[in-house]
Amino acid sequence: MEITSAVDLIVFAGQSNMAGRGDAEDAPECLPGAGYEYKAVSAPEDLIPIQEPFGLHEDRANGLSDRTEDGGTKRSGSMVTALVNEYYRQTGHVVIGVSASKGGTSTEQWKKSYISDAVSRLESAKCYLSDHQIAVRDIYVVWCQGETDGDHQVTKEIYKKNTQELMEQFKKAGASHVFLVQIGHFNYLLHGEKGKAWDKRYEVIRQAQEELCRENGFFTLAASFEPYLTLMRDSYHYFQRAYDEVGTACGKIMAKYKA
Repeated sequence: MEITSAVDLIVFAGQSNMAGRGDAEDAPECLPGAGYEYKAVSAPEDLIPIQEPFGLHEDRANGLSDRTEDGGTKRSGSMVTALVNEYYRQTGHVVIGVSASKGGTSTEQWKKSYISDAVSRLESAKCYLSDHQIAVRDIYVVWCQGETDGDHQVTKEIYKKNTQELMEQFKKAGASHVFLVQIGHFNYLLHGEKGKAWDKRYEVIRQAQEELCRENGFFTLAASFEPYLTLMRDSYHYFQRAYDEVGTACGKIMAKYKA
């Protein structure tokens, strides 16, 4: 595998709906040459063509690990391949993707325990690309997180503050922009009136995400899970079609930002 053009380095960070709980067999295949995963934990000496589940085996003890109690993976199919395909169709830019996600994590947990691991993965990718004379055009973060903050009844102000502080760490490591994927609903279709009441907490986070992207030019609201209530497979997660459509939408917005 030889990459002769400059690449865009993208960190895919957040909680379970970034890690992906879809079905890899239903996901699209990555277009030839469109994107490669840099596996900072499990294969740091190579680039691997992107495939689902993205981020497989990228689990670090005491860091970003998305495993089951018996050691299996929770990653089953994400938005990443669809996003990379659309971005490549629109821009022709090769993507190097870095996985930095863990299910069930709040912004407070990220500040205390996980942002350092995520930034370390980005730095490792930068070093690998530099060592192999692969030029980097831009560094981006795609951030999809917030359900756990909703569960914890975090206020809009605190959510925005925490998210800005986290993304500032990526900025210090060279990231030029954050593309935010808005969370969806708590699946009240499964839980009746109690579910609708719980979903109000998620609405607070969705509003905070919209406000953050309006108020801070470092952020762009690139896609949302909010319209995909009927494609939810459980209280929090989605079937692969939703991940693919959200990824495609995000890739389009990212390409427009490039233009």
